[in-house]
Amino acid sequence: MPHSQSSAFPSFAIPFAEGIARAVRVPADAPPDAVLQALALPAEQCVLVVMGGAGNMERDIPGLAELIQDGLARFAHERGVVIVTGGTASGVMALIGAARARIGGRFPLLGVVPEAVVSYTGHLEPQVAALEPHHTHFVLTEGDRFGAESDWLAQVALTIAGETGRALAVIINGGEIVKQEAHARAIGPLFMPLLVLEGSGRTADALAEARLHPGADALLDEIVHKADLHVFPVEAGADTFYAWLSVYFSEWGSAAEGDD
Repeated sequence: MPHSQSSAFPSFAIPFAEGIARAVRVPADAPPDAVLQALALPAEQCVLVVMGGAGNMERDIPGLAELIQDGLARFAHERGVVIVTGGTASGVMALIGAARARIGGRFPLLGVVPEAVVSYTGHLEPQVAALEPHHTHFVLTEGDRFGAESDWLAQVALTIAGETGRALAVIINGGEIVKQEAHARAIGPLFMPLLVLEGSGRTADALAEARLHPGADALLDEIVHKADLHVFPVEAGADTFYAWLSVYFSEWGSAAEGDD
């Protein structure tokens, strides 16, 4: 069930031409459950955390937009899964926002981003990026650079998952920040299984390659060695990706039920 409104971290509206998102500003030491309460986000849900390319991402990666729309977004819409992203109107985040709009998605789409590096109505800073307008919620963190929000993104996702949900990080393309985030999720303490979309470029492809041929990059090798790592080829298509996600989350659900 949704949390009730929290007076400690009051939410506010961010208007877009496409609709209104709810947002909350959080200090570094804010308890994640209070943030969810402020945004009235569900708990004990399955979560897909998208770690992906932004402004430097290549355009027109074959099959990727279809995979995101008809695989990732459709799965979240039909299964009631929360998606958490970096929240800006660029790269993978823009693709996911557009996909949600095109399919009429009803799933929560939460962006987690340092407030100092983005602009939006009422906060027109001359900064790097605008917020993605199809997201439904935003957590605006402290920090003056992209990457400062990484632990907050993981904390929020794991708090949504709680004891009975599950969080899976999906690596799509990505640069150095995504590489560092993947390493942090692999070694803990905010541990999260990783799903690499092979064929989406850059860090995702480097991780898929390191799994088969280690030795070129020590950080990638450590991720491969320590992570609960899965690889899915983009060329396999959206329907196969939807089926992969269905099996992954249903297997976890069956295991959880068996533990009762």
